[in-house]
Amino acid sequence: MKHITLPAIAALAMLAAACTQQSPADANAAALVDAAERQADQIEGAADTEADALKNQADQLEAQASNAGGYTGERLKTRANALDREADIIEDQGEAKAGAVKDAARAEADRVRAR
Repeated sequence: MKHITLPAIAALAMLAAACTQQSPADANAAALVDAAERQADQIEGAADTEADALKNQADQLEAQASNAGGYTGERLKTRANALDREADIIEDQGEAKAGAVKDAARAEADRVRAR
């Protein structure tokens, strides 16, 4: 087995350090993307919270509909279905907004790196 000399180890360490250092532009670009990720997480979290509240209301209406029966039950089921659908739309909207934030940040990061 070959022995690695101390100068060779030092050279490899310096090479590895040079490869991992970021330029200021790369650091700024990474910071933009990180901030966008956090903002996107907040947007999705808020949408999920709102959607969960609507789904809970829908569940309550479905329970009331089961107890009520008849036309009243049908009306309550219709409201519950509408709330479920609205919750789905809110989740989709949150995902779309979060995706747009991420896409904009990636585009800006590419612009910063290109300078």
